[in-house]
Amino acid sequence: MVIIDTLSLRRLKSVTEIFYAIYAMWIIIVVIFVEESESVSFLVHKYSTRIVKTKYGPLRGIIIHMHPSVEAFLGVPYATPPVGSLRYMPPVTPSIWKSTRLADRFSAVCPQRLPDIGNRTEALLEYPKNRLLYLEKVLPLLANQSEDCLYLNLYVPRTATGGEESSLLPCLVYVHGDSYEWSSGNLYDGTLLASTGQVIVVTINFRLGVLGFLKTGTKGSAQGNFGIMDLVAGLHWLRENLPAFGGDPQKVTLMGHGTGAALVNFIAVSPVAKDLLHRVILLSGSSLSPWAIQKDPLWVKRSVSLHTRCYGDLLEDDLAPCLRLQPLNSLLDIKLDVPRFLPGFAPFVDGTILVNPTASSMNIGAPTISTSEGFELADFPDRDLLFGLTSTESYLDLNAQDLEFGFNETKRDRILRTYVRNAYYYHLNEIFSTLKNEYTDWERTSQNPLSVRDAILDVLSDGHTAAPLIRIGYLHSLRGGTTFFFHFQHHNGERDVPMRAGSVRGEDVPYLLGFPITGAGFYSPYNYTVSDGSISKAMIQYISNFIKTGNPNGDLPHAENQNAIANDKTTAGMPFWDTYDTINQFYLEIGSRLDKKDHYRGHKMSLWLNLIPQLHRPGENGDISMRHHQFQEEDEQYYDGSVRPQIKEKPSFHYTTVSSTTTSTSGTISTPVPPKSDTALQATTTECPPNQTIYLPSQTKSSNNLLRKLASSHYQSYTTALTITIAVGCFLLLLNVLIFAGIYHQRDKERRKHKGREAQNETGSTSSSSGEGYDKSFEVQPQELKCSRHKYMTEYTYEPKHGDIQITELPIQNFKSSPPPAKRIENIQSSFHPPDVTAAAGQDAGRGAGHFSAGQDCQPSVSTNQIGILRPQGNPVTPGTMKKRVQIQEISV
Repeated sequence: MVIIDTLSLRRLKSVTEIFYAIYAMWIIIVVIFVEESESVSFLVHKYSTRIVKTKYGPLRGIIIHMHPSVEAFLGVPYATPPVGSLRYMPPVTPSIWKSTRLADRFSAVCPQRLPDIGNRTEALLEYPKNRLLYLEKVLPLLANQSEDCLYLNLYVPRTATGGEESSLLPCLVYVHGDSYEWSSGNLYDGTLLASTGQVIVVTINFRLGVLGFLKTGTKGSAQGNFGIMDLVAGLHWLRENLPAFGGDPQKVTLMGHGTGAALVNFIAVSPVAKDLLHRVILLSGSSLSPWAIQKDPLWVKRSVSLHTRCYGDLLEDDLAPCLRLQPLNSLLDIKLDVPRFLPGFAPFVDGTILVNPTASSMNIGAPTISTSEGFELADFPDRDLLFGLTSTESYLDLNAQDLEFGFNETKRDRILRTYVRNAYYYHLNEIFSTLKNEYTDWERTSQNPLSVRDAILDVLSDGHTAAPLIRIGYLHSLRGGTTFFFHFQHHNGERDVPMRAGSVRGEDVPYLLGFPITGAGFYSPYNYTVSDGSISKAMIQYISNFIKTGNPNGDLPHAENQNAIANDKTTAGMPFWDTYDTINQFYLEIGSRLDKKDHYRGHKMSLWLNLIPQLHRPGENGDISMRHHQFQEEDEQYYDGSVRPQIKEKPSFHYTTVSSTTTSTSGTISTPVPPKSDTALQATTTECPPNQTIYLPSQTKSSNNLLRKLASSHYQSYTTALTITIAVGCFLLLLNVLIFAGIYHQRDKERRKHKGREAQNETGSTSSSSGEGYDKSFEVQPQELKCSRHKYMTEYTYEPKHGDIQITELPIQNFKSSPPPAKRIENIQSSFHPPDVTAAAGQDAGRGAGHFSAGQDCQPSVSTNQIGILRPQGNPVTPGTMKKRVQIQEISV
């Protein structure tokens, strides 16, 4: 502070010198105030000379002197203040004003419950050190709170000469993250991104926490998700008024970080915002993350009802009339006992903004990543998508002590068991064992506490943020959308993070907004270097090109900015950013240098996107008890944090919707309403089925099967069931052995009897044979014709001229059943001759021994000149073959 004492004032010789001294003193005071608040927007500014005429009234902004300069419009209302009777109501269009409104300062932030960091020692037991430094800087900026908070801020770039752009500019709307319960769009200055990228940047405030994400209505209503409704109302306002600011309403990109990314994802698939945005940027978050959606909104409603004493029927009564009478402080004092890694006040399926999934499933033969639950949340292929990740997304899940010193395997198991129980529903033991095995370094005989810490950071990072976000990108590309993916690996050299190399959650946002270009910013607890500024310029170039054309490749619009980047060693020769597809899976890695890579953490992502979803299924048998899927460990010593109760009945995932007419900010929209369910379990996530805390009545089963009855018991003994199964199997096996032995015995008995008859017949036939002198000619005498209903057979008796052997010959025929038995010839002829094959042409070939009368029901198919099957006509019968001939016995098949 500069002190001007009375002696100095007496030495001034003129009034002009006194004026200059006072002016200098005020300049110093303003600079000191700016340095304390670290607000770049108010460093040097003046009111704009132009007046923008919006649909609701004229506005005048301020000029922020940069190169090129930016015209900022701060605190612009996009909806009527939701106070009084409008509390817990959808947003209403703002009132019209006639006089020019000065948009020169930020509005109050929405009412919110801020993190408690009053006791620094206790705060370090909950937050990392860098996170605590960040909170200490931003929380004072969130002290000015009011329910009159539905305002947005616009940063409009000007030309190098200070004039307006000749063509319409694309627009980027940034949705802040941090939490569903606190933060504000006022914290994010869009001046540098607007100036460097030549895009209109918009930050927005919306209702949070108990005022923004509480289901107040009955089971059939859509009362809730007022925070998302506020964002949709802001998009409607921009669609109507962007042309007045020189913006193009047909080029609106919605970008969010963390919880803001989940909100952006919800809006991208919402039917009420179908034509309000055209491109999407998701940073470190998606709607598929376990922390993205509240699966049991009635549990939240019950907690609020108990705290505020607004009693009534939980399903049939609306809490809103009672809550409107409650003081604001009473509502902000509500603290939910939220299970770790899950949200408290958060978006939920309401049937209007977030509708029930209606998209048809992918092909059955497709990979698990595209068939498991939640695929409909990537159903926006008509909008371009760009998404990004940092190296360690779970940095905020551990406290300062754990990050500094690590921990042992016992605590690792407690943290992992807590995550699995809260994030999954089926086969918890199998999922827990799989993750523990996959993320353990088995090459080391003993696990170092720091390596154990790194392993659990990887598990949480991949599970609750990286894998769900990559799945959104994969499904978006699979549906035909244009997709881009980047991994931000760069980190500032001055940061105090006790971890291995790589970035942590939130480090990419300042680079995208251009904070490192000025060397410092309130968003970061440390100063930036020149190298950081170069990385920021490269990212702004990529992002601004994507906002304009849907393709991040290209040059900046102003030559001086492009030359500055081209002369930078870090960004010189920026690689071509290829699209992310389901085959190559290219992505851009942003580190000390820009590099093109593919298949980000391919093995680990395959685990989360293919194996874990297959494990997380109830199984083919729907009657399996839920105790089969759950942990047996119930004591607090097995967990690290709050866990949700394990339910005893399998929740129902199938529900139907009916159409209703709901009024929104844009008019009347026909949307489905949620089903009449007492728990409203309409969640659509990849990993997490609904977090149901109300026991459902068990279904009656008509089957009397013993194993099914055992499986339906909550306290079944699987050892008993296994014993019964083995016993039944052994009994069936023994029964089969006995049956086989009986069949074999009977078959052997018949075989011995048959052999005895054959031996007897062979002895009787060979005793009368002389074995000498065989004639070469034979005669065939038709003896008997037997005709059945469908089959026939002609029996011939062959008799040699010399010998007394009886031979029964059968012609070759196609039998479809067993032929009739041959007939034994008792009267042996002295000789016989084969039939005359040269019969007269005038004779009927069908007559003779093989001829049938017209009254018979079958016809012969063998001509009279057919010879026997034992020897062709004219060939002699040798003694060797004669000895082998036996009389044909009765044959049965």
